[in-house]
Amino acid sequence: MTGPSFYSDVRIPIMKRKTLLDITLKIFTAFLLISIPLTILAQSKKDRQKAKKLVDQAEAAFAQKNYRQAADLYGQAIVIVPNSPNIHYRKGYAHFNLKENDQAISEFTTALSQGFKPPIDIYRVRAFIYYDQKNWDGALDDVKKGLEIAPNDLQFLKGLGEIDIARNDLPGALEAFKRAAAIAPKDPDISYNMARVYSSLGDVTAQGTAAEAALADGTRFPGEAHYLLGDAYQKQKNPAGAIDEYQKAINSKPDIYQAYRNLTEVYRGENRYDDAIKVSNQALLVFPGDGNINTDLSWYYSLADRPAEAVQAANKAIAALPNEYTAYTNLCRAYNETKEYVKAITACNAALKLRPGDGETYFYLGRAYNLTGRTSEATQYYGLAVKGLIEFTKANPDYSDGWYLLGNAYFADNQRDKAVDAYRQCLALSPKFTKARYNLGIIYTRKKNKAGAMEQYSALMPLDLKLANALKAEIDKM
Repeated sequence: MTGPSFYSDVRIPIMKRKTLLDITLKIFTAFLLISIPLTILAQSKKDRQKAKKLVDQAEAAFAQKNYRQAADLYGQAIVIVPNSPNIHYRKGYAHFNLKENDQAISEFTTALSQGFKPPIDIYRVRAFIYYDQKNWDGALDDVKKGLEIAPNDLQFLKGLGEIDIARNDLPGALEAFKRAAAIAPKDPDISYNMARVYSSLGDVTAQGTAAEAALADGTRFPGEAHYLLGDAYQKQKNPAGAIDEYQKAINSKPDIYQAYRNLTEVYRGENRYDDAIKVSNQALLVFPGDGNINTDLSWYYSLADRPAEAVQAANKAIAALPNEYTAYTNLCRAYNETKEYVKAITACNAALKLRPGDGETYFYLGRAYNLTGRTSEATQYYGLAVKGLIEFTKANPDYSDGWYLLGNAYFADNQRDKAVDAYRQCLALSPKFTKARYNLGIIYTRKKNKAGAMEQYSALMPLDLKLANALKAEIDKM
């Protein structure tokens, strides 16, 4: 949850910071040290004096942060003067500091029923407790009551936005933060929260604008704001901006998990496989043995023509995620690359048990059979690969790797025209995907389209000289 002075933590994916508790402690500790007359009905002078003495002792204990003693002394005073909203309030706040939330709520509720003034003070702290307990309805009710008393209270408006996020009421959260921004337009953490909401709503332009404003105004959460700005740049096809912001996010806050994975994907799209590998290994220092990162790493090693390391990374992924099919699929591909075809077939079959019908796995399985001379089985699996990858690209039309794999499957299944279309779609999404360019060039040589092949050769020259020269050798054979 977000909010610079209200409620709980923002998580992208995990972060800790000061919340309303810090502010509330300062405000209400000072408040408690002010002597407030006790509300006492029909009590003897002796009882009044005894209760006042206990309250004075409780306030002294509270000032020394001895909240247990303070709560006990307030409790003794309540036995003598049960109808005193101020004492119930004070006792509730002592329990609040002790993280005894149920007792705190009970005392605050009693104080309100006895006419505590001003009630907004209780709404503020009780809303925090309800939020901490994930009682969104209770928190929302108290915040709304607070806003009825003080419609422009910035703290309550921020809290309303956070509660609405927790309730998945994103339009409501955005409205609350906009109201807060109208009061404090330069508040960086309101901008940061709005960036988060815009991200969830899919408004990439507004997400980037809000994240930029948060950073410009000095948000206390620069790592998270850089992440959100990097995410906006990535979605806007601005790889240079995305790389810069993701790097800043990681440097500012090294435990933003998704920043690493997003950054490696941007590097992959830029044909910077060594950089993707470097960042993945950097991530593993923060998240040791993570299965998803090792799965990504296996793919990057394969793209970088480092198959032995791809095998190692895939095995580590399987150790962490034994029921995740993609780890086995990556292992199957890597074993094909190391020419360990029997192991490849075993790994692919393990993946298909976990994810029947997966097109990528069928492609690698078909390739393993093809490379061992079992062409009839290979043809069968290539056909299944095409079917599965068509479904995958329909579900993930903006993922370049899916189109690359579909191109490979069409090529292997001898559907060259469709392979050309798939590779072109891949390159429209990821123009620097060198292996897709090389494969497309090879198809053009098979189709005797020298101009098309030369176009891919020219595009490869500044990206991957080795692949460019390999393609040129095939062109020269035409």
